[in-house]
Amino acid sequence: MARARKTRTSLTPGQIVRELRQKKGWSQAVLSEITDIAVSNISNIESGRSQLGADRAILLAEAFGVKPEFILFPNGYLRDSLKEKLKAIRKKADHIENTM
Repeated sequence: MARARKTRTSLTPGQIVRELRQKKGWSQAVLSEITDIAVSNISNIESGRSQLGADRAILLAEAFGVKPEFILFPNGYLRDSLKEKLKAIRKKADHIENTM
């Protein structure tokens, strides 16, 4: 009998920020004090009302002691939908490098 595949939940960067903050036992105000990111901005990031940019991801990652990629790409950056495109890009780049 085949086992049912467990579906993986996709997380947003904001959900990761919320989880990391809660694991530390910090309020949004405490995280704001540590990172100098306004509480309203943290709230908007966590709720998904605002996109998380690279600069803020770096600041938040430093506060949590994780790499920024962990926050920015919680589901990994090698998505199935990109595999063929990434393979084609690598092939073109390799070809150009070999002809130079």
